[in-house]
Amino acid sequence: MSERMCNRRNDVRLLTSLDGQDVSHFRLREFENAAGLAMVHPALLESLERTRRDLCEMAGETVWLIITDAVRTEADLRRLAARYGWADQGGTVARNSKHLATFGGIAADLVAVNARTRERVPQKIVGTVCRRHFDWVKDDYNDGHVHADNRDRATPHA
Repeated sequence: MSERMCNRRNDVRLLTSLDGQDVSHFRLREFENAAGLAMVHPALLESLERTRRDLCEMAGETVWLIITDAVRTEADLRRLAARYGWADQGGTVARNSKHLATFGGIAADLVAVNARTRERVPQKIVGTVCRRHFDWVKDDYNDGHVHADNRDRATPHA
């Protein structure tokens, strides 16, 4: 496969409906792991779009949500745990991470950036807005990202 074709993998615009209006601010490739596995549960996409909408309204201008991590394999999880440690041993990686493909694409790590100024929206603000639209949010990571998932709304694939 050519490099040009690889750059297009999962280049599919994702569409969801918010309050009767179709919106599309994400592409499937934003949710893929390094090997190209991509998975997004409809509940995750809807929550992300609602979060983006609320952040834009708060800022009075465009805010981008940047997905920093989404679906993971067991191998991805082990690599992260080797770097950051397992949560049950004082690290930050959960052994039963909701990022795992087994759960069907219900989790994402993200940051928000003001489109005009390119400044990051503070982590606690993003976390607060995410709590309106996601089942579970963690917003105390040292690098400033927010973890959000829909563990209660989405039926996992087990």
